[in-house]
Amino acid sequence: MKTLLLTFLFSLFIIQFCPARRGIEEALFTWTDSPSTTLNVIWLVEEDEPTDFKWGKQGGEINRNAVIKRKSFYEKTISFWGLALDVKNGRFSLPSLKDADVEVCQVQLTGLAPDTVYCVKLGKKEFKARTLPVKRPDRISFVTGGDMMHKPEWHKDGVQAMASRSPDFALLGGDLAYANGQDWKRWLDWIEIYADHARRPDGLSIPFVVAIGNHEVIGGYGQIPEKAPLFFNLFPFPEENNPTYCVDLYEDLSVFVLNSNHTCPVEDQVDFLKKSLSARQDRKHLFALYHFPAYGIVKGGLGNDLSKSIRQHWTPLFDQYGLDAAFENDHHIYKRSKLIKGGKVDESGTLYIGDGAWGVKTRPMDASGLWYVEEASPTMHVIEVVIENDLRTYRAINHDQKVFDEFVDRREVE
Repeated sequence: MKTLLLTFLFSLFIIQFCPARRGIEEALFTWTDSPSTTLNVIWLVEEDEPTDFKWGKQGGEINRNAVIKRKSFYEKTISFWGLALDVKNGRFSLPSLKDADVEVCQVQLTGLAPDTVYCVKLGKKEFKARTLPVKRPDRISFVTGGDMMHKPEWHKDGVQAMASRSPDFALLGGDLAYANGQDWKRWLDWIEIYADHARRPDGLSIPFVVAIGNHEVIGGYGQIPEKAPLFFNLFPFPEENNPTYCVDLYEDLSVFVLNSNHTCPVEDQVDFLKKSLSARQDRKHLFALYHFPAYGIVKGGLGNDLSKSIRQHWTPLFDQYGLDAAFENDHHIYKRSKLIKGGKVDESGTLYIGDGAWGVKTRPMDASGLWYVEEASPTMHVIEVVIENDLRTYRAINHDQKVFDEFVDRREVE
């Protein structure tokens, strides 16, 4: 009887917990340093399986090696009825079961040539991405959004809407896979969909800069980095386990990536934000990327304690240093604010846009009478930002790949 029980449990665990090959050896490209001279390449492999990584310039031989940083993605002991089972490499033994026999591989390619396509080979699969030019071209575009995957098909629709705009890069504002810090299998779906479909018509993968959200974290808010093991194992950052950083995408465009009290308090990032903004106040295009909104509509709106904290600690610095736009997420609707400075409508102020509905069920909302809201809609979307010369245009794109809202910011050209 005991043998039959163990055999049954073993079969059950093989079906339920052993990783499928989806999401394996699918390349993601991110930036945490100079986008003109670096690329981070990230992929997953099955534990103890070799990885075959080669890279080089498009048009040349793709035969260069690189130092691969390899580590476990996630491990968790599962037990039932006092029994703990271990499944590894097709063998069955006691006393523990690993939840995920998957490892993360990371490579940082450095010393790259600006505005150049690089190819990466993972086994038989090939991916390619372009470094950015040092000087911003006359026209660039990027896409931003967050709250990406209640359902894989919704995530895919959002990715395809993004790719239809042929952006140079993406800014992802948290709540990517809805894994809640523990469900590694959801990350396999997220990675595969992004890697396969976040490609422009010319075949280039779309690199991204990433922020943390509550669904990356066990407990969501007010936690420590150890409560976001999947997120921090998957993505590299300039400072380990710290997703508060700045990326200078061009000589006159910077993005400040912030942590809205998920693994670091809002107030603890003030010094970083002030120093980073101060050092870049002469740049024409300044953006912030974070998850929970300062100017939300649902979840209590302006009365939400976290929103109050962000408006107390961050937005005065946005005002002081002339932040052009803050990309906000979390609320599962579309929102575009009026230009705001000092807590009032001001034509010299910051645009707060987004509110996170890339691939999630939208929430009921009522923005009527809210002084700070220009447009709002319960619509799944991504946001395209086009900078042509110095004219900034923001467009909301729905899953049918149609523009349903647009704002043109002419302040830099007037």
